[in-house]
Amino acid sequence: MKKITTLALALTFGIIINGFSQTSILEFGLKAGANYSKYTPDFRLGGMDYLEYQRKIGFYAGGFLQIGVANKLNFQPEFLLASQGTGVLIKDIQITDTNGVTTVSDYESNINELTLVLPLALRYYFTEKFFMDGGTQIGYIIDRKENIKKDPFAAFGHPSQPMEFDYDNFDLGLTIGTGYGISNNLTLNGRFFFGLIKRDNTVKSSVFNFGLEYNL
Repeated sequence: MKKITTLALALTFGIIINGFSQTSILEFGLKAGANYSKYTPDFRLGGMDYLEYQRKIGFYAGGFLQIGVANKLNFQPEFLLASQGTGVLIKDIQITDTNGVTTVSDYESNINELTLVLPLALRYYFTEKFFMDGGTQIGYIIDRKENIKKDPFAAFGHPSQPMEFDYDNFDLGLTIGTGYGISNNLTLNGRFFFGLIKRDNTVKSSVFNFGLEYNL
C-alpha cells in the first residue's frame, strides 16, 4: 500500500509538470525549514482536558516548481519530506503503590511522523516581492514512532511501552501562507496547514511551517 501511494503521488507530480510545461514558464527550486505541529482535538473527560496534544518542532525539505499561470499568479506544486507529529500529555495519572500510597503524575511523549507531503498551491504576488499562497495539501505517513519523555509507571517497575500504530496514513487538508523575496533567488515563506479528514476517525493535523526557498 505504501509503494502504491508513493507511486501515485509521483505520477501526479509528473502529470502536473508535463501539463503546464507545454505552455508556461517553469522555474525549479529547493526549499527547507522548520515546522511546528500537533494533532487536534484534545480528548476531554468530565469537562477537563484528559489527553492534551502539544506542538513539537520538526523539519521539512524538498523541491518545488513555479509555473506562471497569469500576471502575478503562479501555480507552485511541491514535493517534500517532513518530520512532524505531535506531543502527548496525559494529565493527573493517579497511581497507588503496594503500601496504599497514591501519587499523581503526568505522562509525556512525542509522536514523530515521517511524511511525504505534496502541497499544490496558487501564489499571488501583491508586489514584486510580497505574496500570499494557498491550496490543497496531500500527505502520506511512511513511518510513525512514539518517544516517551516522562513515564509515571517506570518508577513502579512497570514502564509504559511505546504505542504501536495501526491507523490511517493518508492525510488531506488545506494550506495558506505568505512570503517575501529577499533576493532574486531566495525567498522567506511561512504556511499553516489544517487537516480536513480525521485519521482513524480520531485526529486531524495542524502544522505551521517556516523556511526558505531557493530558485535554481
